[in-house]
Amino acid sequence: MSKKTAIITGGAGYIGSSIAKRFAEQGMQVILFDCNQQQLDKISSETGAMGMVVDVTDYAAVSEAVESVRTQYGTIDILVNVAGGSARSEIRPFALQKMEVIHQVIEMNLYGSLHCIRAVAPFMIEQQSGVIINFSSAVALGGIVGCADYGASKGAIIAATKSLAMEFGQYNIRVNCVCPGKVQRPDAQPADVEGFVKRYTYLNTLANAEDVADLVEFLASEKARCITGQNYVIDNGRSLGLRGDKNRTDC
Repeated sequence: MSKKTAIITGGAGYIGSSIAKRFAEQGMQVILFDCNQQQLDKISSETGAMGMVVDVTDYAAVSEAVESVRTQYGTIDILVNVAGGSARSEIRPFALQKMEVIHQVIEMNLYGSLHCIRAVAPFMIEQQSGVIINFSSAVALGGIVGCADYGASKGAIIAATKSLAMEFGQYNIRVNCVCPGKVQRPDAQPADVEGFVKRYTYLNTLANAEDVADLVEFLASEKARCITGQNYVIDNGRSLGLRGDKNRTDC
């Protein structure tokens, strides 16, 4: 049986690299799209994955890279759209936000994912199989002040996932979405994590990249063969609202 081929965008990042390691352990041929050459080299050396410098906001570059992967490996079985982010240094009230920042955030999160899906879809349709896993955010579910552009871009990913699942199902292509909340990073300050956990979560902990990789691994596997068009929230209960006092009974 030939190896499955998986493309992971944002593959050099914290979450993307964890997924890459997980897929590589399963014997998949893993291809990482990212703009960070140095990090790509590092993750590639650790996992055996192939790193490609690709700007997902550039459809021509994405299309060329996907064509190269298909030519070299014959199939594209899995696409995981992790690439994205918010303009954290530019967060401000929407009425004061720069239009170039709004466009940048939407291009990075929404267009980037759509570009990659559009590029791989013809190949998956031709082979009559495939798995696409998109990444949204808990911000798309509950909103956050100063991040309307980010929330809009991530909310659109959830909507696109549902429509694409309907459209691609006839070709045995499954499309699902992962919706993380705050993910604990190795460089996080313990006091900051503790404060966030106490205020926003119900499980008294934060998910890490390995937890997210567990979910992606499941959705990419045959164990999830009947699951499509779904949005999986992994946020330790954050989307339930502020924790407040859980013991109050005066409703």
